[in-house]
Amino acid sequence: MRQDHAGHRAPFFKGTDQPSIDRADIVIVGNGIAGLTAAIQARSFEPDARIAIISDQNHPTINTPALKQFAVGKLTREQLLAYPPGTERQERIHLIHARVEKISAQSKSVTLANGSAFGYGALLLATGSTPTALPSQLPGRDFDGVLTLHRLQDYLDLRRRLPEVEEAVVIGGGAHACETVMCLLHWGIHVHWLIRSAVLLPRMLDETASEMVLERIRQAGATVYTSTEVIGIVGRVGSVIGVVTNHQQFIPCQLVVACTGTKPVTTLAKHCDLPLKHENGILVDDRLRSSVRDIYVAGDVAALKNPLTGQYEPRAQWYAAVEQGRMAGAMMTGHREVVRPFGVPWHATHLGDLSMLYVGNPLQSPPGAYVLTDTSRGGYRRLLLQGDRLIGYLSLGPMQPDSLAIKRIIDEELPVRDILKGLLKGEFDARQYLTRQRTYTAQDLVTSGRLASVKPPAVPTTAQTTPEPAPASRSLAPAAAAAQLEPRLPTTEQLPPLSTGPGAASQPAPASAPAAHAGSRYPILREEEEISPFTGTLPALPEQGQGQAGTRLNSGNLLSPQEQGRGGRRNLWAYSDPALPAFSRQSPAQMQHSRSYSEKREGGR
Repeated sequence: MRQDHAGHRAPFFKGTDQPSIDRADIVIVGNGIAGLTAAIQARSFEPDARIAIISDQNHPTINTPALKQFAVGKLTREQLLAYPPGTERQERIHLIHARVEKISAQSKSVTLANGSAFGYGALLLATGSTPTALPSQLPGRDFDGVLTLHRLQDYLDLRRRLPEVEEAVVIGGGAHACETVMCLLHWGIHVHWLIRSAVLLPRMLDETASEMVLERIRQAGATVYTSTEVIGIVGRVGSVIGVVTNHQQFIPCQLVVACTGTKPVTTLAKHCDLPLKHENGILVDDRLRSSVRDIYVAGDVAALKNPLTGQYEPRAQWYAAVEQGRMAGAMMTGHREVVRPFGVPWHATHLGDLSMLYVGNPLQSPPGAYVLTDTSRGGYRRLLLQGDRLIGYLSLGPMQPDSLAIKRIIDEELPVRDILKGLLKGEFDARQYLTRQRTYTAQDLVTSGRLASVKPPAVPTTAQTTPEPAPASRSLAPAAAAAQLEPRLPTTEQLPPLSTGPGAASQPAPASAPAAHAGSRYPILREEEEISPFTGTLPALPEQGQGQAGTRLNSGNLLSPQEQGRGGRRNLWAYSDPALPAFSRQSPAQMQHSRSYSEKREGGR
């Protein structure tokens, strides 16, 4: 169910005419993980909605965190798919290979590059990010052998070049650059790592943590240069042969790899007939609503408010994009009852053979705050506290703490006075602590009769300018979720950190992981289902049901019987075969229920 502007419940697809393919109830721009996850989430709530994804990307949705495993040969291209082949067809998501040029918010349509228009009921912008390339004035930036790693094509190019490379230069001071250094070391390449700042990840790591990581990288065989920039790239007959640094040092190499960060793609915010607020991303509230009604934003392009600083900033991580995709799917179908605030930002990744967890703002210094640090147990912990509250947490070591539990402690402002030692030493059992907190709350309720105070979510005021009516009770339950869509990628335990030791390249690719959770009413919005920050492995998602076209989920097989008979086609755009109507897999009853939604909805306004 959706709601019209008067707040009345309006069913999807009711009427007498055949649905038009030039309009959909939900239109998503971008088929990255945020866009596809939003489409799948929306389908689980509204089995009969028309859902379309418009993208100019020429391959299916890729699990981008696993590209580093692909780069060292531990995964094949097929294993990079974020969802099993055929998911789009199985979920009746119409795919349109095109580029969106502008948004007409007043007429609720988008204009494609060929000049045609495509109408929407709700629009999601999930346009992602683009790499911050080397400066345009940098001499030699166009030589062959100068790469910017961001998308699948970049990694395919890198894999083709590796046999000819003996020395490489990696430019960048973030986690992506660190992963790339370890990848090249894995192949026996001598790596020169150039970091512009004095420390690694200066917004997340202090000097102690940075030096701990860099020392591990040096021991692995890389040459690390801090406070160093490239001022020119030297080539011979069009190919790179070395770089010159700001210290007037020449470093020979056959490959230069730029990993200098990303920036959100906000082009459509500038090409909308109503103002879409944007600054370092498109501004959204805690429900992913933009400043224009019925336009939502998710993924790398969305700028959310940090509750600790009040600043709007993108959260350009895989697991953040998945979480936002889920919320966007719920919001666009009117299921706001399952939406919860995002809380403080957090980031977890591998830096070499060390696991890093960053929650809140551990490097900030607000009034009245103090810092506690510890370097025992082969790691490093930094806690930022204000009174008996934890407001920032940084952990670096061989093991990763329970990231979502620690995030919850900060989000809910739980007291940590009695657990400081465990947090500092890396011995803290966060789940046990949270269970005890719930027990204390229940005991206090029984003995005193007082209700526990609950901190309400912040009311968004900046990004959303048009209020929405409160949702009515839902009579339409989500589609059956007895079975699960299995992620095709292995778990974190099956994919260890990149190794440069002997035999590392010969390790076989691991098998796909089993589904993690059984179905529930809202199984893909559960906080406990933590996404692997190291491989991007997704929690299991619900299936639409098994009876629509004889398609069954069997060991991740999502192909129809006809496709199974001919071996199946795995190209993304083949999933919406032009020979098949966009929604031909609906049952006759569903087709009857799904006619002329647009005319009915427009007539009821």
